[in-house]
Amino acid sequence: LAALAARRRARRWQQHRSSATQCRLTAVADATDADVAKLVQTEEPPENLREWRLQVRDKLRASGERWPAPKNDRLLRAARGEPVDRAPKWMMRQAGRYLPEYMHTLKDSDFFTVCGTPALAAEVTLQPLRRYPTLDAMIIFSDILVIPVAMGMPCRMEPAKGPQFDWALRTPEDMEKLDLKPDVDSKLGYVFDAIFWCRQRSNNEVPTIGFSGAPWTLMGYMVEGGAVRSFDTAKKWLYLYPEASRRLLAALRDIIVQYLVGQYDSGAPLLTIFDTNCGEIPPSVYEDFMVADLKYIAEEVKRQRPNALLSVFPKDGELATFNDSQFDVVGVSWKTSPAQARAWVPDKTLQGNLDPTLLYASEEEITARAQRMVKEFGVDRYICNLGHGMLPTHPTDGPAFFHAAVNEVSRDACPAPASLSAVAPAAGADAASAAAAPGPR
Repeated sequence: LAALAARRRARRWQQHRSSATQCRLTAVADATDADVAKLVQTEEPPENLREWRLQVRDKLRASGERWPAPKNDRLLRAARGEPVDRAPKWMMRQAGRYLPEYMHTLKDSDFFTVCGTPALAAEVTLQPLRRYPTLDAMIIFSDILVIPVAMGMPCRMEPAKGPQFDWALRTPEDMEKLDLKPDVDSKLGYVFDAIFWCRQRSNNEVPTIGFSGAPWTLMGYMVEGGAVRSFDTAKKWLYLYPEASRRLLAALRDIIVQYLVGQYDSGAPLLTIFDTNCGEIPPSVYEDFMVADLKYIAEEVKRQRPNALLSVFPKDGELATFNDSQFDVVGVSWKTSPAQARAWVPDKTLQGNLDPTLLYASEEEITARAQRMVKEFGVDRYICNLGHGMLPTHPTDGPAFFHAAVNEVSRDACPAPASLSAVAPAAGADAASAAAAPGPR
């Protein structure tokens, strides 16, 4: 009888937890349109926004001065390797479909129109900061595919499919349709305007992060024709047309340098390169085709703008490749442990790497795992983030639990990461070689 009663209590508890979880998952849908509308505060910029931006840019260039530091510069100090009181935090795709205010903003527009309209792009960028005021950064609302669009590949966002180009690179001859040297200032100036306007609207409270897709990730979408489950066609293109691939990658590299410099000049002190498709190819192929261009981007941006901070996210790749690069920050996906990441990249600030799916869990589970992650990385030379982007169906309270948990771990409690001895030496290798990066396979 006691066992039967215990089983009944367990069933009632599971039903309670299931009901609570379902309530969290449907909370966004239950919000009234009037409630959500109050969260949207779109503000039109002055008509002379671009002229204003260019005047400020030229004045700073002439004087050699930097942009004034944001009031909260915790993220920038961590990127430079300086001590901070706690780990700074932001989230990849923190402005997006999981936010009801974002969906309300897109009701009368489409994705790429929002990207191309500074008032709307700035509004969407600011929305997560209003909802989660302890965030330490904003990331400008845009898309990595604006570069192929600037090169002559029109793109649209299709429901349930994602971004789709009007045409794809089927053979090297299709590259003749591309503008390999577009005027970045005129074709992508709307992104620069949005960064500048976002900085003005936020009153420089926290830094605005600029970003670009990496050459290989952009090439993958251009060959596949848009978002796909597998990038097999792009991989095949790489092997079948190696010289054309190198030509396209080099062109993208040079555009990215101009694009990132333009974002820095518009008020983004930290610039991120997302190589989402890094793990789609073998490390040796990545080393042969991609690494030199990525390192060149960092070197060239630093040469032109010595005070710029740079981050790279080689998703699911071999991070040690970038320990000798000019990147200040290296992103870590959720598939790599903090100890292994520290062993591979001992000289850089690391960023990551909470499994985004954890944000569906209970407050207790999120708190425990987020705090364990921070302690394993250590607060020094660390930026707290997800191991990939926010998901469209995330409950809005998941990030709130995540942020609260991170805020509780101070540098005094955990300045250094967990011992690197947690990384076991490979069979037949000594400890020194185990701590170093594995060579290309």
